[in-house]
Amino acid sequence: MDVIPVLSQAKSFIQWICRDPEGARQTQINFSRQCPVISQARSAVEAARGDREAARETQREFFFFVGSFVNGIPALGHIKGAVHYAVKDKEGGDAAMKAASHTTAVIGGGIGGMFALGPPGAIGLGIAAGAAMDATITGTDSAINKKFKPYGVLEPFADPKNPGKWCDAVGGIALDGVTGHFAGKITQLIRARNAPKPLAVADSVAKNTI
Repeated sequence: MDVIPVLSQAKSFIQWICRDPEGARQTQINFSRQCPVISQARSAVEAARGDREAARETQREFFFFVGSFVNGIPALGHIKGAVHYAVKDKEGGDAAMKAASHTTAVIGGGIGGMFALGPPGAIGLGIAAGAAMDATITGTDSAINKKFKPYGVLEPFADPKNPGKWCDAVGGIALDGVTGHFAGKITQLIRARNAPKPLAVADSVAKNTI
């Protein structure tokens, strides 16, 4: 959520009014270092001023965001996770696998919801599937580590007084709804395009009866 214009600023404002000025400041630092266009402009200014270390740090933060974005792409994120595991990077592998699996669940819920209940179903089941995956990951990690290890929309429950965590959770839920609707709509359009046209079906029936 930190990288999205307007939403990032809204998050900072909520953190500020909830008396978390440091969190609000960090959100805007994340935005300026990770947002694709803004981060490159910041890095260029830092380099022009001769602060090469700051410019490198901005680029590191940007590529961290890119990696996190790739993590959330089904299949691609799973492959990335497998590569992390192959080079003994368990933390990176876990992050990629969890993010990719979450998005996969949201897309599946969105597609099923679109055909069952239309757009409202795609949004609702997309959100529900994402939350269910987060709960599954939370339960598994908590059992393995023998302590509460929340993931995704459940993360605020580990630090309920942190307004930034709640903003991220609400933003994540909204993005899941959008993703579910988009996936369902695309699948619906593909299915409609591949469906036989009524005239073609009628011609086929006529030919078979002659």
